[in-house]
Amino acid sequence: MQNITRIYALSKRNVILRYKNSAVGFLWGFFKPLLYLLILIVVFSQVSNIDNYVLYATSGLIFWFFFANVTNQSIASIISSAGIIKSLNVPIVFFPLSEILSELFNFMLTIVVFMVAMNWCGIVYSWKLFLILPAAVLFSFFTLGITLILSSLNVFFRDVGILWTTVQPALFYLTPIAYPEALITKHYGFIVKFNPIYYYIKLGRIIIHDTTFPSAALWLHCVIIAVISFSLGFLIFNKLKNQFISSI
Repeated sequence: MQNITRIYALSKRNVILRYKNSAVGFLWGFFKPLLYLLILIVVFSQVSNIDNYVLYATSGLIFWFFFANVTNQSIASIISSAGIIKSLNVPIVFFPLSEILSELFNFMLTIVVFMVAMNWCGIVYSWKLFLILPAAVLFSFFTLGITLILSSLNVFFRDVGILWTTVQPALFYLTPIAYPEALITKHYGFIVKFNPIYYYIKLGRIIIHDTTFPSAALWLHCVIIAVISFSLGFLIFNKLKNQFISSI
């Protein structure tokens, strides 16, 4: 119970600090995807030949921004909390974990806002939309694994944070968020399918845009990727955590 209270307190602190002195608060989490959506509509909507492009792009963007926000904010979470880590007996894993929980809160609110907004864009309301919840949980475990790896390595190699800001935009364009898979030639399609985020974007898109039940094979892909990512992140974090205090 004490640990749950601590994680809650850290997550609450992250939300408060993120929107402190902000005039519109949480709505910034809505405006950023909206701005990207407007740009994508201008650039891609005429060449994509996708039915209801707005809904198609939105279903990918809300997942992408969850991943991008968590990794960007968490990569320095251990370093930025050095004072607390050294002065209080708090498990270090709570800091990246609290970042993902606070962003998950924003993610769910963003989904609700977009679900309502997409009423004007032809979204089909169905019980299948509730499948977004298990999809979000799987994506959270995958993202937590990546976060644990990045935040751990960043303690020893500060270039990791700089490198990640360089890699992330490339990862965005390697993921079919703004464009359909059909635009990728068959010679390069395998590159996209090596991108694990692709499977979660596809899962969310089938639920939100297609309003159908994703195949068992796709669910299995996402479960396996989440398990591998989380397990690898947990192992790396546990192996390095005893050296964190002397390095921050």
